[in-house]
Amino acid sequence: MKTLVKAISILLLASLFLTGCEKDFDKINSNPNSAEKGFTPYLFTYAQRSLAFFMYDSWFAGRMVTLASQHACQRNYTTEDRYDFRENVTNTYFRNFYAYINNLEEIIKLNTAEASKEEMAGFGDNNAQIASAMILKVWAFQLITDTWGDVPYSQALNPREYATPVYDKQEDIYNDMIAKLKTASDMITPGMKGWTTGDVIYGGDMEKWEKFANSLRLRIALRMGNMAEAQSAISDGVFSSNDESAMFAFAGGGTPGDAPTYSAYFVDNRNDFTMTKQFVNLMKGMDDPDIRPGGFTNPFGGIVDPRLAIYRGPGMDDNTVGAPYGVDDNTMKAYINANTNTINYKPASGVYSVIVSSTFPSTLLDYATVCFMASEVNNWDRTWFEKGVVASLDHWGVSNGAAYVTAAMAKFDGSTNKEEMVLTQKYIHLYTQSHEAWSEYRRTGYPKSIVKPGEVTYVADGVPVTFETVNSSGNDIVQRFKYATSESTLNKANLQAAIANQGPDTYATPVWWAK
Repeated sequence: MKTLVKAISILLLASLFLTGCEKDFDKINSNPNSAEKGFTPYLFTYAQRSLAFFMYDSWFAGRMVTLASQHACQRNYTTEDRYDFRENVTNTYFRNFYAYINNLEEIIKLNTAEASKEEMAGFGDNNAQIASAMILKVWAFQLITDTWGDVPYSQALNPREYATPVYDKQEDIYNDMIAKLKTASDMITPGMKGWTTGDVIYGGDMEKWEKFANSLRLRIALRMGNMAEAQSAISDGVFSSNDESAMFAFAGGGTPGDAPTYSAYFVDNRNDFTMTKQFVNLMKGMDDPDIRPGGFTNPFGGIVDPRLAIYRGPGMDDNTVGAPYGVDDNTMKAYINANTNTINYKPASGVYSVIVSSTFPSTLLDYATVCFMASEVNNWDRTWFEKGVVASLDHWGVSNGAAYVTAAMAKFDGSTNKEEMVLTQKYIHLYTQSHEAWSEYRRTGYPKSIVKPGEVTYVADGVPVTFETVNSSGNDIVQRFKYATSESTLNKANLQAAIANQGPDTYATPVWWAK
């Protein structure tokens, strides 16, 4: 935490690596008293904060992946809920994510080059810095490729040599990410000197970075269907407690120390999001007779999830409801007006949910998720499943969860579909990690509470209201996001090659591991 606060005043130094220079611009505008190169702690803090903020903010997370996962919908401007996503948002994030990753690439270069690595070693073992930067790079690249599919990867961070980088196939990216994580893990040795400053996530604890690498390798292997690799990752040592989860803790106290959701609600004064009716009812243990022929039968029917009280916040009560997903603006306004008890993260009471706290951390990967993955790898193992439920309740600060665990395990023991039980719990836990929840639905088809285009999202005064998309996603939810429109002019040939390999640049085209 102190590292973040200390780094705030010099974050602009690191941002120099995000922009290029025109010819002779550096000579004309140089300050002879300034440093000639960046220092790795500043770059690492900047990269961590940028990834932790912008991948979880109200634009990329709020108006893209959170909507795609159906954890939440918008109270206003609901066209994005129906897949009319803003091109300028896609363009910005497709470009900027690479810029944030480039800071990690610079750390690797500074710790590798003979001219700089000795000086950089003063901030921690060179290999420790390289390994942790590699691990975080893989985390960010997985998010990028899972969002768009085939993307620039092997040539993406070398613009001097590759001004128009090729789009690597997602399968190749996945295989290389596995290799990179193994390399990074091998570079971490017992007792090595970690970061002396700059590492907000783990404070230089390289043992935790190694467990992060193995846990991330487990996630990647599972998503690509490589069970042998997933089991190997578990054997090599994954997270074993919530204390080891990879999380970026925001300091609060104003920009840039504030958490992204807080910034959206209290700095930008937006109040656009609310939990969906489908998600709230899932957590209330309710069936949903509205969606698809035959409705949805809740695998945890009759059990109220104590995490719901945490998610909605103390300003709401048990009578609060979610909003139906996938309706137009007028229908949503009518629903909110008729249901004034709809969950609101900025209620008039002024008592807010923890998720809009200025210090609410961004979670990159956590122990509970590892437990659910280990359960799947081991044929829906009961012990790992129970560990996951317990860890999730602890992660979210539930103090009275014993009765829920007992009831959930009884449901698990009596179920003939253990897969649905594990993956539904995983979806519930992944709230605020909606990119992962969206990816997991695309991989597995769970939870079944998700409403698909053409299905009834709710019934108003006896009249069924259907989820109708603005842009088609086929017969399922949005499968990927479209490429940045700027690529059509800046990198057209490689973009067209990617489309030829992957399929049409539409919301209906599945990524490689979801086919």
